[in-house]
Amino acid sequence: MNTINIARSRAPTPVYKTGHPWATDPRASFKEWLARAEGTDGRSFSNGTIKVYTAMWSTFIRHLESRRGRTAILARADDVADFLDHASACRREQGRRRYQLLLDRAFLAMAKEGTIHWTPSPVAPRKAKKAADKPMPFLNNQERERVFAALAEPSDFGHEEGWMQARAKALCALMLGAGFKPGQANHASVNCFEDGPLRFVIAPSLGTIAKHRALVAPQAWPAIQSWLDACVNGTGPMFPGRGGADPVDYARAFVGAKELLRGLGQLAGGERVSPQTLRNSYGASLIEDGFGLTAVREYMGFSRLEFAKRFVDAHSAWVVRMARAKSANGEGVEIGGEE
Repeated sequence: MNTINIARSRAPTPVYKTGHPWATDPRASFKEWLARAEGTDGRSFSNGTIKVYTAMWSTFIRHLESRRGRTAILARADDVADFLDHASACRREQGRRRYQLLLDRAFLAMAKEGTIHWTPSPVAPRKAKKAADKPMPFLNNQERERVFAALAEPSDFGHEEGWMQARAKALCALMLGAGFKPGQANHASVNCFEDGPLRFVIAPSLGTIAKHRALVAPQAWPAIQSWLDACVNGTGPMFPGRGGADPVDYARAFVGAKELLRGLGQLAGGERVSPQTLRNSYGASLIEDGFGLTAVREYMGFSRLEFAKRFVDAHSAWVVRMARAKSANGEGVEIGGEE
């Protein structure tokens, strides 16, 4: 009897080690790796940065599992591309680039640990047609004065609504008057203000924003001083929670600020005012008052001078856009308050 020998096919080589933590708990493994990793400047990541990057990684994992039905260790190039092309966090090119770089490093770390044998992120294709980045919004001088005037209006501390309104005004005053991000404002200390001919405030670190010294706009002081005089003791957080030892919950503190900004209507070229618009506008006031790159970097907490340069360039582009828009409408150009 003739026997036909048929070669048996080998089982595929596993792409990860059995029981490897990246397979069993990719979120915890990512956080542990990030705690050991170093940034581009050779320093370890701060706790705030680790928290942000871990949240970004979790967003990718959820997308991968729900939309593609895969785990991180089985991800392919088209899975990463699908995330970069369709995730809401990647709609703007800046967000897409941040995720691309983060996924590059994460998959490279997995490859070095033997979890996978290839890295899908670096070969992910770009979008065929990418939407243009949304221009950075600013308030012009008149709009800034309008917001400051609203913040300076006295609040009635006789009832809870007035108390929350005063807190919201102080939060917004720190954003527009000192360039704080919302999280920085919420963690500001009572004793962070410096006395002197010019008022300065020490802004706490937050994510990529370093702890820094900011010059406070005089128009911001009525709202800040009113809050300090009425509701804050001599020590502890500027916006204390129950018991006074810890800052109030971020979401609870900022809900009033959102209502306040919503009530201002449309500014910033037809858009509603946002916390980032307030911070941007503080930087704009520095530029328009003649401060150079070094001062912009220091007072806004940029970790690198190049970030301050990008901000100044974005403001210059905004000035050009406003000038063109006013010219097209037959109006006088008014950016810093003068025609």
